[in-house]
Amino acid sequence: SGLSQEAGSVEQLSLHCAEGSLEWLYPTGALRLRLAPRLPPTSAAVKGGSPPHVTACIKPTGTFRGAQLYLEREGVLELLLPEAPRPRARCFSWLPQEKVALFLQATPHPDISRRIAAFRYELRGDWLARPALPAASLGAEGACRPCNDTEILMAICTSDFVIRGSIRSVSNDAELQESIIGVSATRIHRQKF
Repeated sequence: SGLSQEAGSVEQLSLHCAEGSLEWLYPTGALRLRLAPRLPPTSAAVKGGSPPHVTACIKPTGTFRGAQLYLEREGVLELLLPEAPRPRARCFSWLPQEKVALFLQATPHPDISRRIAAFRYELRGDWLARPALPAASLGAEGACRPCNDTEILMAICTSDFVIRGSIRSVSNDAELQESIIGVSATRIHRQKF
Protein backbone atom coordinates (compact mmCIF):
# COMPACT_ATOMS: atom_id res chain seq x y z
CA SER A 1 0.00 0.00 0.00
CA GLY A 2 1.19 3.49 -0.82
CA LEU A 3 -0.38 4.81 2.39
CA SER A 4 2.79 3.83 4.27
CA GLN A 5 5.14 5.38 1.66
CA GLU A 6 6.44 8.92 1.44
CA ALA A 7 5.63 10.85 -1.74
CA GLY A 8 9.21 10.91 -3.13
CA SER A 9 10.32 7.46 -2.00
CA VAL A 10 11.20 4.49 -4.23
CA GLU A 11 10.59 1.00 -2.84
CA GLN A 12 12.83 -1.75 -4.32
CA LEU A 13 11.44 -5.27 -4.93
CA SER A 14 12.67 -8.32 -6.87
CA LEU A 15 10.38 -10.58 -8.89
CA HIS A 16 11.87 -14.10 -8.94
CA CYS A 17 8.69 -16.05 -9.73
CA ALA A 18 7.89 -17.07 -13.29
CA GLU A 19 4.43 -15.56 -12.95
CA GLY A 20 2.37 -13.63 -10.47
CA SER A 21 0.47 -10.45 -9.86
CA LEU A 22 1.10 -7.15 -8.15
CA GLU A 23 -1.52 -4.93 -6.57
CA TRP A 24 -0.52 -1.48 -5.28
CA LEU A 25 -3.26 0.28 -3.31
CA TYR A 26 -3.25 4.09 -3.14
CA PRO A 27 0.00 4.45 -5.17
CA THR A 28 2.46 6.98 -3.72
CA GLY A 29 6.08 7.51 -4.74
CA ALA A 30 7.38 4.65 -6.89
CA LEU A 31 8.16 0.94 -6.94
CA ARG A 32 11.23 -0.42 -8.74
CA LEU A 33 10.63 -4.08 -9.59
CA ARG A 34 13.80 -5.94 -10.58
CA LEU A 35 13.05 -8.80 -12.99
CA ALA A 36 15.20 -11.73 -11.87
CA PRO A 37 13.57 -15.02 -12.88
CA ARG A 38 15.30 -18.25 -11.92
CA LEU A 39 16.41 -19.66 -15.27
CA PRO A 40 17.75 -23.06 -16.30
CA PRO A 41 21.49 -23.29 -17.11
CA THR A 42 22.17 -21.69 -20.48
CA SER A 43 25.01 -23.99 -21.57
CA ALA A 44 22.72 -26.95 -22.22
CA ALA A 45 19.93 -24.81 -23.65
CA VAL A 46 21.97 -23.09 -26.33
CA LYS A 47 24.96 -24.93 -27.83
CA GLY A 48 26.64 -22.72 -30.40
CA GLY A 49 23.41 -20.84 -31.17
CA SER A 50 22.27 -17.34 -30.44
CA PRO A 51 22.12 -16.30 -26.78
CA PRO A 52 18.89 -17.13 -24.93
CA HIS A 53 16.32 -14.44 -24.26
CA VAL A 54 13.96 -13.89 -21.37
CA THR A 55 10.48 -12.68 -22.28
CA ALA A 56 8.08 -10.90 -19.95
CA CYS A 57 4.41 -10.15 -20.52
CA ILE A 58 2.55 -7.61 -18.41
CA LYS A 59 -1.26 -7.41 -18.44
CA PRO A 60 -2.97 -4.63 -16.45
CA THR A 61 -6.25 -5.24 -14.68
CA GLY A 62 -9.29 -3.33 -15.90
CA THR A 63 -9.01 -1.14 -12.79
CA PHE A 64 -5.34 -0.09 -13.27
CA ARG A 65 -5.33 3.52 -11.97
CA GLY A 66 -3.02 5.87 -10.11
CA ALA A 67 0.33 4.97 -11.69
CA GLN A 68 2.29 4.52 -14.88
CA LEU A 69 4.48 1.49 -15.61
CA TYR A 70 7.85 1.88 -17.35
CA LEU A 71 10.45 -0.60 -18.57
CA GLU A 72 13.90 0.41 -17.28
CA ARG A 73 16.70 -0.90 -19.50
CA GLU A 74 20.28 0.46 -19.49
CA GLY A 75 19.16 3.58 -17.60
CA VAL A 76 16.43 4.47 -20.11
CA LEU A 77 12.71 4.41 -19.24
CA GLU A 78 10.14 3.29 -21.82
CA LEU A 79 6.44 3.73 -21.05
CA LEU A 80 4.68 0.35 -21.06
CA LEU A 81 1.35 1.21 -19.41
CA PRO A 82 -0.08 4.71 -19.07
CA GLU A 83 -2.52 5.48 -16.28
CA ALA A 84 -5.89 3.87 -17.10
CA PRO A 85 -4.62 1.76 -20.03
CA ARG A 86 -6.71 -0.57 -22.15
CA PRO A 87 -6.42 -4.06 -20.61
CA ARG A 88 -4.06 -5.58 -23.17
CA ALA A 89 -0.75 -7.29 -22.57
CA ARG A 90 2.64 -5.77 -23.34
CA CYS A 91 5.58 -8.12 -23.91
CA PHE A 92 9.31 -7.48 -24.18
CA SER A 93 12.51 -9.55 -24.22
CA TRP A 94 16.07 -9.18 -22.95
CA LEU A 95 19.28 -11.17 -22.63
CA PRO A 96 19.87 -12.78 -19.19
CA GLN A 97 23.02 -10.70 -18.58
CA GLU A 98 21.09 -7.43 -19.14
CA LYS A 99 19.73 -5.61 -16.11
CA VAL A 100 16.07 -4.74 -16.56
CA ALA A 101 13.42 -3.55 -14.14
CA LEU A 102 9.88 -2.29 -14.09
CA PHE A 103 9.42 1.19 -12.68
CA LEU A 104 5.91 1.80 -11.35
CA GLN A 105 5.50 5.51 -10.67
CA ALA A 106 2.48 6.99 -8.92
CA THR A 107 0.73 9.80 -10.75
CA PRO A 108 -0.15 12.82 -8.57
CA HIS A 109 -3.84 13.34 -7.80
CA PRO A 110 -5.42 16.14 -5.74
CA ASP A 111 -8.05 13.89 -4.12
CA ILE A 112 -7.76 10.74 -2.00
CA SER A 113 -10.10 8.54 -4.04
CA ARG A 114 -9.33 4.82 -4.17
CA ARG A 115 -6.81 3.89 -6.86
CA ILE A 116 -5.26 0.49 -7.51
CA ALA A 117 -2.35 -0.13 -9.88
CA ALA A 118 -2.57 -3.88 -10.47
CA PHE A 119 -1.25 -6.20 -13.15
CA ARG A 120 -0.34 -9.83 -13.88
CA TYR A 121 3.09 -10.77 -15.16
CA GLU A 122 4.74 -13.82 -16.68
CA LEU A 123 8.49 -14.33 -17.15
CA ARG A 124 9.72 -17.06 -19.47
CA GLY A 125 13.01 -18.27 -20.89
CA ASP A 126 12.55 -17.76 -24.61
CA TRP A 127 15.33 -20.02 -25.88
CA LEU A 128 14.27 -20.67 -29.44
CA ALA A 129 11.92 -17.82 -30.30
CA ARG A 130 12.15 -15.65 -33.33
CA PRO A 131 10.78 -12.11 -33.01
CA ALA A 132 7.04 -12.03 -33.54
CA LEU A 133 5.98 -10.50 -36.84
CA PRO A 134 4.25 -7.12 -36.56
CA ALA A 135 0.53 -7.58 -37.11
CA ALA A 136 0.55 -5.08 -40.00
CA SER A 137 2.99 -7.25 -41.99
CA LEU A 138 0.85 -10.40 -41.93
CA GLY A 139 -0.73 -11.00 -45.30
CA ALA A 140 -2.99 -13.85 -46.34
CA GLU A 141 0.04 -16.05 -47.02
CA GLY A 142 1.54 -15.41 -43.56
CA ALA A 143 -1.63 -15.70 -41.51
CA CYS A 144 -1.67 -19.51 -41.38
CA ARG A 145 1.68 -20.81 -40.11
CA PRO A 146 3.02 -22.36 -36.91
CA CYS A 147 3.39 -19.84 -34.08
CA ASN A 148 6.86 -19.09 -32.78
CA ASP A 149 7.59 -19.19 -29.03
CA THR A 150 7.10 -15.43 -28.60
CA GLU A 151 3.67 -15.53 -30.25
CA ILE A 152 2.63 -18.51 -28.11
CA LEU A 153 3.79 -16.71 -24.95
CA MET A 154 1.83 -13.60 -25.96
CA ALA A 155 -1.29 -15.73 -26.49
CA ILE A 156 -0.82 -17.41 -23.10
CA CYS A 157 -0.33 -14.06 -21.34
CA THR A 158 -3.49 -12.55 -22.83
CA SER A 159 -5.88 -15.53 -22.75
CA ASP A 160 -8.36 -16.51 -20.07
CA PHE A 161 -8.34 -20.17 -21.14
CA VAL A 162 -5.07 -22.06 -21.81
CA ILE A 163 -4.82 -25.84 -22.32
CA ARG A 164 -2.34 -28.40 -23.64
CA GLY A 165 -3.81 -31.05 -25.87
CA SER A 166 -4.19 -32.58 -29.30
CA ILE A 167 -6.35 -31.52 -32.21
CA ARG A 168 -8.96 -34.25 -32.88
CA SER A 169 -10.84 -32.66 -35.76
CA VAL A 170 -11.24 -29.51 -37.83
CA SER A 171 -14.54 -28.72 -39.52
CA ASN A 172 -15.84 -25.73 -41.40
CA ASP A 173 -19.19 -24.10 -40.60
CA ALA A 174 -20.16 -22.35 -43.84
CA GLU A 175 -23.14 -20.59 -42.27
CA LEU A 176 -21.07 -19.00 -39.48
CA GLN A 177 -18.05 -18.65 -41.80
CA GLU A 178 -15.71 -20.11 -39.21
CA SER A 179 -13.69 -23.23 -38.58
CA ILE A 180 -14.36 -25.38 -35.53
CA ILE A 181 -11.42 -27.19 -33.94
CA GLY A 182 -12.10 -30.22 -31.73
CA VAL A 183 -9.41 -30.63 -29.04
CA SER A 184 -8.62 -33.36 -26.50
CA ALA A 185 -7.23 -31.59 -23.44
CA THR A 186 -4.38 -33.29 -21.57
CA ARG A 187 -3.77 -30.41 -19.15
CA ILE A 188 -5.58 -27.18 -18.22
CA HIS A 189 -3.04 -24.45 -17.47
CA ARG A 190 -5.51 -21.59 -16.85
CA GLN A 191 -9.27 -21.34 -16.83
CA LYS A 192 -11.03 -18.14 -15.76
CA PHE A 193 -14.78 -17.80 -15.47
